[in-house]
Amino acid sequence: MDAFPRRSRSSSAAGDTTTLTALSPLQVQDLFSARLEEICAAFDEWGFPLVVAGQLGDAASNNYPKYYQLPLVDPQFGTTLSLEVKKDVLTRAEVGPGDHVHVTGMLRARQYRGQVVLRFEVVAVELHDPGRQKVERVERSILDTLRGLPCAFHPYPTRPDARLLLIHSAASSTLVAEDFLQALGGAWRPERVRSLPAAMNDPGRLAEAIGTCREDIIVLIRGGGDASDFVVFENPTVMEALAVCPAHRVLGVGHTANRTLAERVVDHAATTPADAGHYIRRMSGRVWQEQEEARAQQEEMTALRDSVALNVAPERMPIGGRLRNGLILLAIGLAFGLLLPKLF
Repeated sequence: MDAFPRRSRSSSAAGDTTTLTALSPLQVQDLFSARLEEICAAFDEWGFPLVVAGQLGDAASNNYPKYYQLPLVDPQFGTTLSLEVKKDVLTRAEVGPGDHVHVTGMLRARQYRGQVVLRFEVVAVELHDPGRQKVERVERSILDTLRGLPCAFHPYPTRPDARLLLIHSAASSTLVAEDFLQALGGAWRPERVRSLPAAMNDPGRLAEAIGTCREDIIVLIRGGGDASDFVVFENPTVMEALAVCPAHRVLGVGHTANRTLAERVVDHAATTPADAGHYIRRMSGRVWQEQEEARAQQEEMTALRDSVALNVAPERMPIGGRLRNGLILLAIGLAFGLLLPKLF
């Protein structure tokens, strides 16, 4: 039933208001609401689905146990479409905020505070480009990890008995550990170096190995290879383990062309395992030289203080000599005492 009677403009009753019933403001509002409900109901008759492309936003909190309300954003123009999607549909699609998707749904409308509001009921969601989306998810995860990592610099230790943890590949064919130790030289005694083989292609095991560090210096080394061999050094788990490790952190992986995000977390990034050994040797020599110079300066200061003390403080005569001199002065005084009456 139509909310408003349809009349022709030429009707003779168009200008006659005497037959019209006077309504209250509330009745007028009710008529308007009824008309809006008719408009909204008309959208339910539209049985053609629409496919909309965009980027998913964060789901808004609501009291509906089965539905999410979340925005679909046009990356080019910034226009936002509010979606109503069942939670199980979103779960099955395995999508989340930031993903570019194709959303299939029905155009609907609802009345809200006297206005017709657009609704979009989602029936299916799928990734726009699954391969690209997977890469973007990894990139977002890495960026989120980097933003949350502490950025503290851990200086090279100055302890003369500093200890070192060397984490290297567990592969039996690798020689990178020998390259590092040869470059390190004989200044480091074997008991000060703990060698720990680890699976360099397993982020979990590598992070666990890093977490065992109780030494003053930690060194991660591995040989060169394909770019896929170094993905582990960009894994959030490994970078988090390096970030919270309290030791001085040194990375020596691959060759000059092999660069990883882990270089942004450690205190020194060497280009090769051998270069990492040369760095430790060079830094240890610098620390030893500074300590020797400080010790020599301290010895010079001590000698100078002793010299000044000897020149300022008078030399005290032994007690025997002081008694002898006192007796001599006493005898002289008595002699003068006896001679003075005779002279006067």
